[in-house]
Amino acid sequence: MLLEREGPLKALLAAARSAALGHGSIVVVEGEAGIGKTTLLREFAEHSDNSCRVLWGWCEALFTPCPLGPLQDMGQLLDPRVAALLKQAAPPERLFPALLNALQHSGDTIILIFEDVQWADNATLDLVKYLGRRISLLPTVLVLTLRSEEIGADHPLTHVMGDLPSQSVSRIALQPLSREAVAALTKQSGRCADDLYRITEGNPFFVTELLASETEPGPGRIPHSIRDAVWARLSRLTAGERKVLEVISIVPGGVEPWLVRALLGVEADTLLDQCLVRGLLRRDGQGTVMFRHELARQATLERLPPSLQRSLHSKVEAAISQVLTTKSPALLARRVHHAAGADDGARVLELAPQAAAHAARLGAHRDALLHLATALKYVAQATSQQAAQLYEDWAYEAGLALHVYEPVIEAHHRAIAIWRELGRTEKIGPNLCRLSRLHWRRGEGEAAEDCAAQAVCEMEKLPPGPGLAMAYSTRSQLRMLHYRFDEAIE
Repeated sequence: MLLEREGPLKALLAAARSAALGHGSIVVVEGEAGIGKTTLLREFAEHSDNSCRVLWGWCEALFTPCPLGPLQDMGQLLDPRVAALLKQAAPPERLFPALLNALQHSGDTIILIFEDVQWADNATLDLVKYLGRRISLLPTVLVLTLRSEEIGADHPLTHVMGDLPSQSVSRIALQPLSREAVAALTKQSGRCADDLYRITEGNPFFVTELLASETEPGPGRIPHSIRDAVWARLSRLTAGERKVLEVISIVPGGVEPWLVRALLGVEADTLLDQCLVRGLLRRDGQGTVMFRHELARQATLERLPPSLQRSLHSKVEAAISQVLTTKSPALLARRVHHAAGADDGARVLELAPQAAAHAARLGAHRDALLHLATALKYVAQATSQQAAQLYEDWAYEAGLALHVYEPVIEAHHRAIAIWRELGRTEKIGPNLCRLSRLHWRRGEGEAAEDCAAQAVCEMEKLPPGPGLAMAYSTRSQLRMLHYRFDEAIE
């Protein structure tokens, strides 16, 4: 039952009609967790004209997001050429124009739904900005859902939204249900509508979860009520049904059919059907299974002892590792997430650098940085060569993504010290060159020149090559800058 959402539904349908005439737009649907954003969009999809293609993609609360996660979800449903570029991890300068071309020549009105963009990776945010500046000329509506309580002034999404042309963006802020709407929902249950409204403050998910729990809500704030409601409902399930929910709760977002079968074996389909019939889970158009709401997943996960969580993370990572398909690069972020959740240092050290390299190729340097930071938590388990490379790669990505100095300089020094111990002279020079540039940007000319001179000395011990050229170039640039600086003073 869709209550008090007629206005937002009309606004979405109007945007779709305008896009059909070639005047696309971005619609931001925002509100607190559980306010009914996805429910509204399902209703919108059902009411959309037959000439509209509605495509869904999700941003997920992984330790490090999957680059271009929403676009990865759409895959072949959007355009085969775009899907092929995604599989190749093509850089944004090739991928984004291909997507734009597909939208321009689709022949249909395309509704792109990016769910939970508060968890979006950098590459997805770049894509939103790229499309946002061109959307007014496309037969496309880009719908972004976000949890308003998780978006602050310093959130990357805030900066992206500020850069979008205001005439192409409309916002729909969903409000809690009124006391009358809650009363309508509780009419058949025999519950006290006033008490339910007071405890839930009109949040639709909280209301429906408490009604589904078949228990009277006790005193306390909303998070406690919802946790208690979910836990009470779990306690009344069969052992098999609980097992399904516990296994699925370890995976943010949804779980593909192949992964469910790998984790639960031959009983997977039967147990899933039972949970779907009970309304505990839902299945999307591609067969992916997920909790009806993220809060229910989190509440289920909270019940699990840490040791069981680590075990389940390990099983999920092992199952994903068996998927030898063209989707393997896109699964790297998920594998790192689960390896870290399993506290498997060796696996993280193996996977995180691969995921970082994949993210960097897609232009998601902040995500690459986060993958490397995850690996550095286990640096004590790494070989000397692994450790040196991790510090070097982290420093490089941090220099691109964070624009900080002290941690980056420290990481380069750590890398240099280890490379020196290993006798890897060819690795020392490039690190010294980067250090030189960092010191120069900080206004530390003497330290910059010293690092450049050291780089030249190190690289002159080796046969001529790109490292030596880099060192000479760095030293020459510093001398030229000093010359110009001295001239300006005179």
